[in-house]
Amino acid sequence: MDLATVLLLHKSSFIVGAICFSYVRWRSREPGLDLLAVGCCLLAVASTLAGMGEQGSIAVVLWTFGSFSVGVTGYSLMAMGLLRLSCRQRKWSDWILVAAALILSAIVGGMHWYEYNPARAAIFNAAAAAFLTTSGTRIVKDFFADRLPARLGLLASLSAATAFSALVVVGMIFPDHAPIEPRYAFFLLIICHFSLALFVVVLVQERAESQLRHLANTDALTGIPNRQRFLASLPGAPRNGDAFIMIDIDHFKSVNDLYGHETGDVVLVGVAQAIAAIAGKGMSLGRLGGEEFALFLGNQTEETAFAKAEEVRRAVKALVFSAGTTVISPGVSVGVALWKGAGDLQKLRDQADQALYCAKRGGRDRVQLYVHSPLLTSPGPTDSQTAGCLR
Repeated sequence: MDLATVLLLHKSSFIVGAICFSYVRWRSREPGLDLLAVGCCLLAVASTLAGMGEQGSIAVVLWTFGSFSVGVTGYSLMAMGLLRLSCRQRKWSDWILVAAALILSAIVGGMHWYEYNPARAAIFNAAAAAFLTTSGTRIVKDFFADRLPARLGLLASLSAATAFSALVVVGMIFPDHAPIEPRYAFFLLIICHFSLALFVVVLVQERAESQLRHLANTDALTGIPNRQRFLASLPGAPRNGDAFIMIDIDHFKSVNDLYGHETGDVVLVGVAQAIAAIAGKGMSLGRLGGEEFALFLGNQTEETAFAKAEEVRRAVKALVFSAGTTVISPGVSVGVALWKGAGDLQKLRDQADQALYCAKRGGRDRVQLYVHSPLLTSPGPTDSQTAGCLR
């Protein structure tokens, strides 16, 4: 393949990338896409200058030093854009990459290294490999916080581009010992540019879909899983040790009536966060509606399930909210049911509901365990006063 064709494909890969990044940036608010688009535009300009220089249509200094400085700056902006896209943050420290590109350009210009083609190509591709490596490192680091499959494709594209850039460097410095001719490595690098643009677009799309799933499964007010997500998280059939805990805020309607719905929302969010802190990652949590919440946990005994429910009750009881000069200290009634080897999850939930009803009837601000006889409660009436609730 002749050099003119390779340069045309090289320029085309960056033009396609700039168009893709600009369009996706227009459709989304993901940070870094604008820098990726600008970086691709600069690299397309650098490739154009190189092509014109090969044809002899512009001054030698303009295409040699111009293509180098513009191209290195373009790669630094692309790396900066990938950093911001990966972590979804804009940091002033990212501009160090651009500063490094400008300093390198000044050194190459001052030393006149751009006049020697192998040296210019080797330094340019070494800088590109360094910028790509920086981006790939951040992609790996942020994978644990944002586990999207497109990150793997993006990382593979960056790794391949880094490897081919390094091969170009080796070919320029050691032409007789290079494992692959620089022009072939350069051509494969062009394919990586297309792949890079593809996986950036896919990453943005996967993030949008992930956000939609999160919104669909999360209660908008409290930020915890909603009824749909909670029910979907339950196992297909109950097992020994499975426990259902139903939680209801006591006298919540009175809070709304006396202090307004804004205060009621503050109380609701505070209670939800307190329950979520107790739940942790070892159990399913959800807001079923209104002021009612539910917990589902496995490998429990009556004592441990009751203790967990009591921990929730105490945590909520410790909350204090202010409404003007008034202090609101909410309480919750809690019903607990443990699967005994009969019935399905719906029956287990019904039993927890019945226990919750008993807790409310028994004085509220208490935990009630569903048993056939007698009932374990805390604190409140004696077992004999509440045992009839579940008959």
